[in-house]
Amino acid sequence: MKSASTIQSFPIRMSRAVRLSAVVIAALGLAACDNGPTTPTTGKEVLIGGLFSLTGNWATLGVTSKAAMEVGIEDVNQYLATGTTGIHFTSTIVDTKLDPATALTAVQSMKAAGVEVVIGPQSSAEVAALKSYVDANNVLVISQSSTAGTLAIAGDNIFRLTPSDTLEAVALAGLMKADGMTTVIPFWRNDAGNVGLQVATRASFAPTGTVKPGVEYAATATDYAPSIAALKTQVQAAIAERGGTAGIAVAHAGFDEVVDIFKLAAADPVLSSVRWYGTDGTALNEPLRTNAVAAAFAKKVGFWTPTPGVDDGASARWQPIATRIAAKAGAQPDAFALAVYDAVWLAAQSYLATGGTGHPAALKAAFVTAADGFYGASGWTKLNPAGDRKFGDFDFFALSQSGSTFTWVLAAQYSTQTGVLVRK
Repeated sequence: MKSASTIQSFPIRMSRAVRLSAVVIAALGLAACDNGPTTPTTGKEVLIGGLFSLTGNWATLGVTSKAAMEVGIEDVNQYLATGTTGIHFTSTIVDTKLDPATALTAVQSMKAAGVEVVIGPQSSAEVAALKSYVDANNVLVISQSSTAGTLAIAGDNIFRLTPSDTLEAVALAGLMKADGMTTVIPFWRNDAGNVGLQVATRASFAPTGTVKPGVEYAATATDYAPSIAALKTQVQAAIAERGGTAGIAVAHAGFDEVVDIFKLAAADPVLSSVRWYGTDGTALNEPLRTNAVAAAFAKKVGFWTPTPGVDDGASARWQPIATRIAAKAGAQPDAFALAVYDAVWLAAQSYLATGGTGHPAALKAAFVTAADGFYGASGWTKLNPAGDRKFGDFDFFALSQSGSTFTWVLAAQYSTQTGVLVRK
């Protein structure tokens, strides 16, 4: 990972330029005064859980998410220290390694320790694994990056501060069409989130283009040669069908295994001859950026990969927060990580509205109310009926090269509300 001193500023997008501090303080003030308990709670410590992949797959996001949660806790407590609520927030963070079973065990332990709100986990597979437990045991889960449409269920205890896979697929299909792609071959990891992204992208692209069957590989795979061979066969068939490589693309949905996949694909002239696109699991991915062979392949095939974005014209608002997160994490945070910071403030607002712990139904209702009116570091957090972020625009990142160093740079931005793509 890059040191804090070398982290580049990153463009993310917000819908309106207003000061974060004013909005956060106003939101907390409203929660404490207008919706607060009749009798203020004093001397109450509230423990919030964090489930992040710190050493396993997708650790790029896990590490920045942990830092964002820590910064959020610091800021909430600093604000509360000036008041009379008596509430103080602490955190307990577990490394899930992106493993569903580990995430479930961790949330069970957190519940036993009195945790009522858990931020994370990152993947839809993890969220799916703990869904039944948290629904039955009054634990609220606030995931910053789970996108599977199968988890968009109204009334449950799962909330997601990111749009579901449908909106990401709209952005990805919009970019591919704008790039002149007419034939897409999906290539995806078999887990809830990436399967969902593959299905949604297929549905978004198919009305005006051709989508081949594609290739799925196991979430537990370590040898990708058979999958790469199967993918090559479909790419060759598409080239023969079209009489050339123009307009043919591979749409990959996965995580850090992209490095091993690209190292194999780099040695194959067929797979190196067509465009490749990614999804949010590989956006700003550090293992990919730092592997010379994989990064060179990504640059060669024009690998663009999306992540939810916020307004790059509102840097005065989010940059101070992002800089502090980066200093802790040693890597630049994205909008997913900023959503973790916002989740801390939303949890705090909810607890202030209900008077502390021990009121699960009221806490859940207060969270929905808070999210619908909150404008945080990642933008407006308004939820749809399924408890997912209602609106979402996307930033596409690509790798640029200077000497032997590769850097993620903003390549384009796509508005899902207007359908407008802006290239950088």
